[in-house]
Amino acid sequence: MRLPVRFLFFLAFAPLLLPSPVAAQTDAIAAGDAAYARRAEGHQGAKDQPGPINEAVADFERAVKEQPDRLEGSWKLLRAIHFKGDFVAQTNEEKQKIYARGKEVSEAAISRLATKAGGRAKLDAMTPAQAAKALAGIPEAPPLFLWAAVDWGLWGDAFGHLAAARQGVGDKVRTYSEILNALDERYEDAAGHRILGRLHTLAPKVPFFTGWVDRGKAVSELRKAVALGPANWDNDLFLAEALFDHFPAKSAEAREICRKLLTRQPVPDLLVEQESTLVKAKELLAKHPG
Repeated sequence: MRLPVRFLFFLAFAPLLLPSPVAAQTDAIAAGDAAYARRAEGHQGAKDQPGPINEAVADFERAVKEQPDRLEGSWKLLRAIHFKGDFVAQTNEEKQKIYARGKEVSEAAISRLATKAGGRAKLDAMTPAQAAKALAGIPEAPPLFLWAAVDWGLWGDAFGHLAAARQGVGDKVRTYSEILNALDERYEDAAGHRILGRLHTLAPKVPFFTGWVDRGKAVSELRKAVALGPANWDNDLFLAEALFDHFPAKSAEAREICRKLLTRQPVPDLLVEQESTLVKAKELLAKHPG
């Protein structure tokens, strides 16, 4: 039986007409990026509406499912999970569920990243400097360690600092932040120093679990963050909180930091995040009026 010429043409060129896995992945990431850019739509101060960020999470989940080895989807999913948990979730139970997913995504993605360094066991055995050297030049490495550290830390916050300490959350956050600093200490307004400073501010000192916690290091890391990333409002906020909590003799400096924060105007791309920072600065001043 002879087949029509048009049908033969279709058989020959049909594979070219179907979307490739990479094209599908790019579409999912592009859709997620577009939804994430709309994340502040309908916000009221520091609280946001769930619509756009839920779209972003769904798109990035699709990207990770379609091509898990392409780590751009993973770190962008972690970033979206952070936003959803921090600025949309209404209850602690919601936060626990959201950040539990973030923890899963973090570890799966870092295990895939570790194949560039000889496998997860080898990566885990490396110092931060060794890990950074092994992963140098991989563009997804800095954002992946950043958002993995953030989501692990927030998972610990949602379940309680003491429980988190006993489950090794602090060690995980510290390691990922130190690797990020070794990769690029200026990345995302000194995010590695910001996270380390926050960790040493909030983590409880639990014998055999978090004996490494150092309140002085909290302040020194946050001062580095402010110096290297002056545009990031949270660097200032977290420094003020560390001073209030652990160095009351420096409360006047902390109050001045908060007052200066309150003179700033949020930028369109960070409306919800910066509104949240201003709310917290006001709360700190109310708590420590001086």
